[in-house]
Amino acid sequence: MQKNINKNKFSKGITLVELLVAVTISAIVITMAINIYISSKKIYTQAKQKTDLDIKQLTTKRILYDAITNAGLSCKYGAKNQKYTNRTGENTVNFGFMYDSSPVRIGKVSSISSFLHDSLGNQEGSLYQAGTDYIMIKSEDTFTSLASRPVNLNLHLDSIEQLEKNDYLALCNNNDINIVKIAGVNKKQNRVSLAIDPFSEYHKGDYVGKYSIQIFYIAASHDINNPDKLNYSLYLYTKDGSNKGVSYPIIDGVDDLKVSYSILNRQHLYWRSITRNIDLDDIKAKAIKISFKIKDKSFEKVILLP
Repeated sequence: MQKNINKNKFSKGITLVELLVAVTISAIVITMAINIYISSKKIYTQAKQKTDLDIKQLTTKRILYDAITNAGLSCKYGAKNQKYTNRTGENTVNFGFMYDSSPVRIGKVSSISSFLHDSLGNQEGSLYQAGTDYIMIKSEDTFTSLASRPVNLNLHLDSIEQLEKNDYLALCNNNDINIVKIAGVNKKQNRVSLAIDPFSEYHKGDYVGKYSIQIFYIAASHDINNPDKLNYSLYLYTKDGSNKGVSYPIIDGVDDLKVSYSILNRQHLYWRSITRNIDLDDIKAKAIKISFKIKDKSFEKVILLP
């Protein structure tokens, strides 16, 4: 008899109230889980966006810092006080920076618009952002030394790695730097032939450096999904010797690049905006300040100059 009573007691099941309570608790738990998921996703998205923004702005600063601080030639006699002579046979009128002593030039991008158009045509990078500045760098790609004195149009070098036809070389001694153009490369004999012989006298052990020109500026491309929308990026234009220049984006989303420079006046630094093309060596600038925007957020980097 007792066994039957106990059996009826436990086989009775759950009541409607208990079911409603269980359903309510389940609903609360599910709602909490959904809210936690949405909140976590939002936090993750925000963190990811901030991380992407930080990576872009730090990378932009680093690229420009490295380019400016490493600009110029590493001639053992220095590269500022010698007389530069163009012995490439090329016309210097359109792009004098390629053949002069300046390692860094800054200016308004509109001032080099005709150069960019002539060099790029309607290719990517030709649609620059008006009202912004550019940074132009003379960059040493590789260097070697003369294995012997130049003979007529021939240079025998310690190494010819990375040297190609149409490259420009800087031949450096204590008084002169001649810019010459490679007409041919003989890899078996470590010899390059020149389009025109150097004007100055050079000897075994003198510096021979291959260099290129780099220009950092802001340009745009049309959005694939919305042709009327422009997407701005930090672009790099590079030109090796007499070869055609090319331009391509290196950091997307960067815009409004501005450069200012400072000079020392009675032990105080004064920042001045760019109004014309300026070679930093000519004005004895002590520092430059680079500013730019990513997603409407402003960033800046101050670079001290030697």
